[in-house]
Amino acid sequence: MKSTNGRVSLPGSARAVRPGAKVLGVADPDEWIELTIKVRRKQALPDVGGAVNVGGGTNGGGMSEAKVSGQVKRISRSELELQYGADPADMEKVKTVLTGLGFQILKEDPICCSIRVGGTADVIESAFLLKLFHYSHASGNYRGRRGEVHMPAELDGIVTGVFGLDTRSLVKRRPIRKRTTSLDLAERAAASRSWFYPAELAAIYDFPDGNGKGQTVGVVEFGGGYFESDLVTFCKNANISMPTVRTVSINNTPTNQRDGAEGEVMLDVEVIAGVCPAADIVVYFSSFDESGWVNVIDAAVHDQDNPVSVLSISWGYAEDAQGAWTSAALDAINDTLKAAALLGVTVCVAAGDDGSDDQVGDGHAHVDFPSSSPYVLGVGGTTLRKSTMGAVTEVAWKDGDGLRQDNGGSTGGGVSTYFARPDWQTVTIESVNPGAIDGRVVPDVAADASANTGYWVVVDGRGGASGGTSASAPLWAALIARINASLGTPVGYLNPLLYGAGANGQPLGASVCRDIVSGNNSTASIGGYTAGKGYDAVTGWGVPIGTALLEGLKK
Repeated sequence: MKSTNGRVSLPGSARAVRPGAKVLGVADPDEWIELTIKVRRKQALPDVGGAVNVGGGTNGGGMSEAKVSGQVKRISRSELELQYGADPADMEKVKTVLTGLGFQILKEDPICCSIRVGGTADVIESAFLLKLFHYSHASGNYRGRRGEVHMPAELDGIVTGVFGLDTRSLVKRRPIRKRTTSLDLAERAAASRSWFYPAELAAIYDFPDGNGKGQTVGVVEFGGGYFESDLVTFCKNANISMPTVRTVSINNTPTNQRDGAEGEVMLDVEVIAGVCPAADIVVYFSSFDESGWVNVIDAAVHDQDNPVSVLSISWGYAEDAQGAWTSAALDAINDTLKAAALLGVTVCVAAGDDGSDDQVGDGHAHVDFPSSSPYVLGVGGTTLRKSTMGAVTEVAWKDGDGLRQDNGGSTGGGVSTYFARPDWQTVTIESVNPGAIDGRVVPDVAADASANTGYWVVVDGRGGASGGTSASAPLWAALIARINASLGTPVGYLNPLLYGAGANGQPLGASVCRDIVSGNNSTASIGGYTAGKGYDAVTGWGVPIGTALLEGLKK
C-alpha cells in the first residue's frame, strides 16, 4: 500500500471528477463536514447461502425455530454484534487517532461498524492528504475531490471507508406518472379503467389472504416527503384502513419536502398500504449521495426501535457509471445487505426504469445498484392488461423507446460488471457487453410496472396512475409481508431458495412464478435482453403466484 507522509492510501477510495463538472472554487477551510468512518469487522460475515439453516431469525436478540426450509444461514442480532461487529479496540483506536487530528466524535455504532465524526474542511484535508472543491454540474452542484483518501498509518487495515467527503447526487429515479386534476377517476369501475388499486393486483397475482398484521415494512427514500393527508385520501379511494406510518430522518434529512420526489415516497407507501393496511410502515429519509446510502441502509437494517422484516428500495444508480460509486461504497452497502440476509430481512430493490441503458447513455449495457447486490431480491417490471372479460395478458415492460427521458420506460435487467455470479444462481446468461465477467444476473422476479396499466396513487392531493419498478418492488415487499405473517417467521433471504430445487425437482422460482415469455429491455446501443421461457434477465423467474410461493416455502 502506497505510503505518503505517514499516510497510506485507502483501498476503494479513488474518486474522479464527475464528467462535465466545473470547479467553482476550493472549499472554505472553516466549512463544517460530517463523515461516516467504516471500521473492519472482528471477522468477516459468514456465507449466507449453502449453509445450514440455524433458526428463524426473529430479528431481535433471540432465535426462533425455522419454518422456512432451505439452505440459508441465519444469525441473531446479538450474535451479529458479538461475533461480527467492530472490535472495541479498533473503535477506540480510530477515535483516539482522529480526535488527535482535530475531529469531534459524534456517534459510534459497533453493530454497524461505524463512527460518525465531524471536522472543518481544513482538518479533513490535513488528516487525509486531499483537497476539497465545490463543483457545478447539470445534475446539481456538489462538494468533491479527486484521487484517493490517505489514512494515518496507524489505521491501515482498520478503516475500510470514509464517506461524506463527496456530496455528488446520484440521478434520482422518478416514477412514470399520469396525474389527473381531480380524484373522480377513483370512482370508475375496474372494467372501465387501465390502472389498478394495489389490492387488485394482489388478487391477480394470487397473494395469500391477510393484511400484514404484525409486520414492519421499511421503505428507503432519498428525497420528497410523507404526507398523511394523501394517504388518507388514497385509503378512502381504496376502501382500506389507514396503516401506521412512521418517518425516520437520517442525519437530519427533511421528511416533508415537496421537491417532486414526494411522488416516489407516496407511491412506495401507498402500494404497501394498499396490500398490507395492518402493517407498520417505517419510511427512512436520507441524502442521495454515498454517505446517505451507507447511513440509511445501516439505519434501516439495524433499527432496533422498528425491527423490519422486509425492506423496500425503489432507488438506485448504475453500478459502473463513470464518476458515480466508489468501490468502497459498493462494498460497504453490500456488506450491510449481507447482514440483512443473515438477520432474516428480505430486501426488495427496483431493477431500474431505463432498460439495458440504465440512464447512462454510453452505448453499453448496465445494471442498477443495489439491485445488483447478491443479497437483495431484484424486482423487474411488466406490462399487465386485464380485459373486460377478466383475461390477463402480460409482457416485459417497455413503453415507447424504453427511456424515461423520451417519456417511455422499461424494466432494468442484465449482468453485473462488479458482483460475481453467486453459486446459487445457476443460470447461463451472458452479458451483451464484450469481455464482461459472469456477473450476478438481475432481476430475480417481476410485477406490473407500466404507468399505462399501473397503480392508482394520490400525491399532492391529486390522483393518477403511476408505475415503474418503483412500484413493483414495494408490491413484492407487501407480498413478503403477507407471507411472513402467514408463516409466523420471516422468509428472509429468498434468492437461494428461488434458484434451488423445489418439491417437484424444478427450481422453486419456476413453480411459484408465472413465466413472462415476450418482450425485451433493449435501450442501449449494444442491445439488451429478451424475455423467454424460463429464467431471463428481463423479468427473472416471472411474476408472483403468491399462494404457490407461500406453499413452496413451507415444504
